Amino acid sequence: MNRNLESRSYTAWQLIKAYWQSGQGLWAYVFFFAVLAMTISIVGLEVVFNNWYNLFYNALQDYDKRGSIDLVFVFLFLASIFIIISVYRYYAQQMLGLRWRRWLTHQFLTRWLERKSYYYLENFDEHTDNPDQRIQEDINAIVAYSLDLSIGLISAIATFFAFIYILWKLSGVADISLGSFGVLHIPGYLVWIGVLYALFGTFCTFKIGRPLVSLNFEQQRREANFRFAAVDLRSHSENVALYRGEAHEKGVLNRLFGGVLENWYAIILRQKLLLWFTAGYNQISVILPLLAALPNYFGRIFKLGGLMQTLSAFRQIQEALSFIVNSYTTIALWQAVTRRLLTFLNHMHTIEEDAVTKNKFIFTKNPQRKIQVKNLNVDTPQGEKLLENITREFDHGKNYLIKGASGIGKSTFVRALAGIWPYGSGEICLPESNNIMYIPQKPYMPLGSLREALLFPDHLPAVSDNALRQLLVDCDLPDLVNELHHVTAWSDHLSPGEQQRIAFVRIFLHHPDWLFLDESTSALDLKHEQQLYHLLKSRLPQCSLITVGHQPSLEPFHEEIVDFTEYGRVVEVQN
Repeated sequence: MNRNLESRSYTAWQLIKAYWQSGQGLWAYVFFFAVLAMTISIVGLEVVFNNWYNLFYNALQDYDKRGSIDLVFVFLFLASIFIIISVYRYYAQQMLGLRWRRWLTHQFLTRWLERKSYYYLENFDEHTDNPDQRIQEDINAIVAYSLDLSIGLISAIATFFAFIYILWKLSGVADISLGSFGVLHIPGYLVWIGVLYALFGTFCTFKIGRPLVSLNFEQQRREANFRFAAVDLRSHSENVALYRGEAHEKGVLNRLFGGVLENWYAIILRQKLLLWFTAGYNQISVILPLLAALPNYFGRIFKLGGLMQTLSAFRQIQEALSFIVNSYTTIALWQAVTRRLLTFLNHMHTIEEDAVTKNKFIFTKNPQRKIQVKNLNVDTPQGEKLLENITREFDHGKNYLIKGASGIGKSTFVRALAGIWPYGSGEICLPESNNIMYIPQKPYMPLGSLREALLFPDHLPAVSDNALRQLLVDCDLPDLVNELHHVTAWSDHLSPGEQQRIAFVRIFLHHPDWLFLDESTSALDLKHEQQLYHLLKSRLPQCSLITVGHQPSLEPFHEEIVDFTEYGRVVEVQN
């Protein structure tokens, strides 16, 4: 069975289970059962150590020097085996976690990108914050916590059943006088003491620690928002500096960090309450078995070795039964991380379903070299009409300039034709065999070398460096001709005007038949704008231009002007 994450709502169990039912399931089970076998082996060694305590301390009590030395060598042998198994269990568990994280990260990346969820969440959803952190940090956390808790639980169960017989046998029978009612005989009384004490500790831990789940969830959200604000300041450092906006940004960061500290303090207070209880609980668990076992020791039911074996067995059972008590902080973190991932995953499904429901656009292909729109209506995400009843034909070979008031919906019209705007209705008929290219106002500069940025979005290995250098010169970017293999954050390194000229290099590399230019020269001076449009006309004479722009200087390069004033009204649209 090769199951991937589908576009639907998930519960925590379904998200965890998905990996084990995927194509990676075979290796997952191999590593898991290897870890399980080694965990049980470690528990078995703990049982052997427990019997060793009895023999060793009895030998000490009997002043058996030779026997004590022999038992020390036995201990060293057993300890060596214990270390080897522990190391390889760690390795197998980490390999399982590595493979699980790789699969889950790939699934989330696919879900995030495959149906334009990354675009919808960023532009149309107000409930999903910092998807980058959820993919990078939360997936790692949920895998690590899930493995630690599941292996810990298995170890606790195995330990309980391995030691309960030993402790039952060592406990004997406790006789409690009930006066005139006789004597109450309690077999295995140490077992009952351990069970009742652990149940009491678990109940109190749940009551005290339950608020930690919500507090940790909120802490992760606030930490992520604070980090995002700091990254946003770094990304827009020049704008902030020009506006002298340092005081404002400091106020924003201080406010967000204040929220981080406020919630953190609430976690500290709750953790302090939990620590009061767990510290006392664990300290009492040290003296409790000693007090309970001393009557058997002084009654000569067992010797010093039996007392030490009893204490060791009680400690093992106590730790096993106190698994939830000792792991509650991790459980709370696991729940918080799981909630964040499920929120992200399920919001992707919700926004995709919303887009599908409200997307009434009908896309068709025609053999003619023209773009046709019929009865096209474009809405805002809130359902308001942006453009109404557009019926137009764009013939190949002609160039069109789309004009209209700012906010009337010109750019949104281009997004609808590109198929990324999901709100509206009408028929969009595109040429069957023509190559259409869309250039936004702010070109995307991917991470990597300048050559990779120029070739984005397609890798064109046949393009030589010399050809790229010539295009850079033609687009008046001579300073970049020796930077083709330099790796940097080009969106920060280049000015908006340089980035728009990079977009024209991409145009000349891809030779489109249709070219949509959405304010694509807004950051350029008139000289560069004229130069680039002349290059388009001379080098791509068969390419039809459809330009969205306000500048009168663009009109000479287009045969027809389309005024959107008759189709829509100014509406504020989230971009």
